[in-house]
Amino acid sequence: MIELRGLGFDYPEASVLSGLDLEIGAGESLALIGPNGSGKSTLLKLMCGLFPPTRGSYFFDGAAITKSSLSDARFAKSFHRRVGLLFQDSDAQLFCGSVYDEIAFGPRQMGLSDEEVGGRVEDLLSLFKLEGLSSRVPYHLSGGEKRKVALASVLALNPDAICLDEPMGGLDPKTKRALRELVESLNASGKTVICATHDFEYVEGMFSRAVVLSKEGRIARDAPYAETIADRAFLESMNIV
Repeated sequence: MIELRGLGFDYPEASVLSGLDLEIGAGESLALIGPNGSGKSTLLKLMCGLFPPTRGSYFFDGAAITKSSLSDARFAKSFHRRVGLLFQDSDAQLFCGSVYDEIAFGPRQMGLSDEEVGGRVEDLLSLFKLEGLSSRVPYHLSGGEKRKVALASVLALNPDAICLDEPMGGLDPKTKRALRELVESLNASGKTVICATHDFEYVEGMFSRAVVLSKEGRIARDAPYAETIADRAFLESMNIV
């Protein structure tokens, strides 16, 4: 599904990712691990087409994701429906006047009928137990409630691949467990899940594979998740634990 070849990205002030070669198959569950500043968030944003790579190539289901292809409204609309991103900071993702409108925003942009939009929103309000908050302003919600609304807005498009950026951050243990169960069920249903995380206690057993980024933004290891997490000396050498 996802193929990176020599991928790199440069911000004006620094190079963040360099020379990444990576393939992720449909239905995989992959943890993205690395020290702060290794480029995990940038890589997730690249995979979701928020900006194109500076160097190298990115292919999604065989289609090149470039500045040109993302400028094509029809292509971009189709691509963004298939790949969703849960931001690390929910406040950066929520901007509508109500929880209902937040979840409905994506389907409306995709041109779904009012009936289809309403059905998706009601299903997700029920799934996340947000029915009583549908008319609330997202900005006024708690951190856990915001995270639920943000994830619901991503799932409203029924994407094939779901990218999660530190999804457990700021959540209480009960909400972390509920989120874990939801992500596991999504993966079991065939969704591809790519998750940047350092919250190893609550994600144990969620992922089959781990990709470790070095502080230079290169892939330092690509191996089974359990094997990677068990190698304490390696994680310490990478300043991850």
